[in-house]
Amino acid sequence: ELETCPFALLACLVTPMALPSCCLRPPLLAAVGAPSAAALAAAGRRGPSLALARARRAVSTLQGPSGELLVHAEGQSRAAGSVVFAHGLGDSPAGWHWQAASWSHELPWLRFALPNAPMQPVTLNGGMLMPAWYDVHGLGDRLQEPADGAESSREIWIDLLEAEASQVGGRDRVVLGGFSQGGAMALYTALQLNMLPLVAGVLCMSGYLPNHAAVAAALPPGRRPLALAELPVLLCHGKSDPMVSIDSARRTRDALEELGMRNVVLREYDNMGHEVCEFELDDVVEWLRATLPPPLL
Repeated sequence: ELETCPFALLACLVTPMALPSCCLRPPLLAAVGAPSAAALAAAGRRGPSLALARARRAVSTLQGPSGELLVHAEGQSRAAGSVVFAHGLGDSPAGWHWQAASWSHELPWLRFALPNAPMQPVTLNGGMLMPAWYDVHGLGDRLQEPADGAESSREIWIDLLEAEASQVGGRDRVVLGGFSQGGAMALYTALQLNMLPLVAGVLCMSGYLPNHAAVAAALPPGRRPLALAELPVLLCHGKSDPMVSIDSARRTRDALEELGMRNVVLREYDNMGHEVCEFELDDVVEWLRATLPPPLL
């Protein structure tokens, strides 16, 4: 299983790779570069001119001390919110740079921090060393994954969360998000912060709640922050995902609601696998706009 950049240039295509696993991986975009006009024309559901315009919009990108990419629209003196958005298994921040650049133009008051997963062996892929937020043992019940290594990765997330919060006015102006294993870590981290205020929200694309039993045990009735009930969560998932089933997304929604969370939304997309599509990206932009609105003038 590799969860690298999900953009089959937004065309919802996958290509088999010669890897010691039974899964499919979408092809990578060129690192940090814009895709070609022809590829965007084939992929953009809203038209090639808009897709190409998105790719050409100017953004500023810096590399942080831990390898994270920091992306924001040029000309913005100070961001009013931040989205920490993490890649999936086997990927890197560069795999999501182009989409973060697009988001930063549509939401210019926000900055995007793309963290870098540590290198570690992954059991599912024959012990191969690769960027991973935690070990993956199989493709069975995702909510029951022990997620070995997630606790140490959570420290990386918390450090970046605090760094971003200091730049944008507090944790309640930061969204935690990610794709696949990155989305799983966003949920895993946000639900166990043990500090107030909580984050502004959680965005989980093609992901799930790992080690559900451990997370639920850490949040027994009577010990859950009252603010947790209203924490906005957006789950986005393809109905045809062969790597993380739509059932995992539905059970994740149910598990969050069992924790008393009342602001959980699951968006399901027909004919979408372990990838993204334009309809999903539209939903993400509107949710981010509502969750981290621009500052009042």
